[in-house]
Amino acid sequence: MSKKEKNKWSSKNNKKNVRKKDIPFKSKSKPVPLKDRLKKVYTSVNLETTCSGRCECCRVAMPQLNYCEFCQIVNEIWDTTSRSEKLRLICTSIEYFFRNEFEKWGIDTLVKPCMLLGEDGKCTYYESRPLSCRIYGLWPDDMYKERVDKFEKAYEGLLTRDEIPLNTQCPFVKRVDDSVELTREVIEGLYAQLDNIDKKVGNFSDAQMEQKDNYRTFHDWILLKIFGEEWLSELTSFMLAANKDIIIEQLEALKVAVSEKFSKDMPDIRTKE
Repeated sequence: MSKKEKNKWSSKNNKKNVRKKDIPFKSKSKPVPLKDRLKKVYTSVNLETTCSGRCECCRVAMPQLNYCEFCQIVNEIWDTTSRSEKLRLICTSIEYFFRNEFEKWGIDTLVKPCMLLGEDGKCTYYESRPLSCRIYGLWPDDMYKERVDKFEKAYEGLLTRDEIPLNTQCPFVKRVDDSVELTREVIEGLYAQLDNIDKKVGNFSDAQMEQKDNYRTFHDWILLKIFGEEWLSELTSFMLAANKDIIIEQLEALKVAVSEKFSKDMPDIRTKE
């Protein structure tokens, strides 16, 4: 090899070495766990309260929650609980879905105790409880009145305002630190943050977000994840057409069928982050 060729070869390899040595390695940042993203939302405003854990609200109803909140809770359930506990949640979800037909069932159907209360009557997943649980008792009076007004209008002629479950907020719940006022704008901002997480976790379209398809009850989310939207639509059509006796008969038959099917082959409805 001539001197000229040696210099050319040496120069070429030096350039390669410089590129390898001097270009910094760019590592991909690890995705933030869903639990941490939700915690950031929940703690962006101090929502700590004087709640004594009477759970009177929990024994009446399960609130609606964002899809991302449901995913966090159901992932914990599917990771830690027994098959029989999962089966209990599925069957209770079916029963609660049937109870939506208020006129056929009566006033008691509006009472749907939270399925996540433990044997001690306390919330089993308190640290992951949704925003709606965290701000119950803290809503500005005008906003809470609007929420009750919607129920009163929906059940006009069937229920008086006083018969609507949770028609008033819990008087025992007060904020520990109210230096930042919990206004309509602040609350809407918190839900907007959850909506943004929903878009990424659930791939919801703008149209779905506009229709609030990302905001449902816990029991409806379970059924949607297991059986799908089409099955729920068909079940709703059946409930509208059938009388109460047939609905009760079908409910019991469905719970038996589901128990037999999922006693061995439990569906995995966890959401991968």
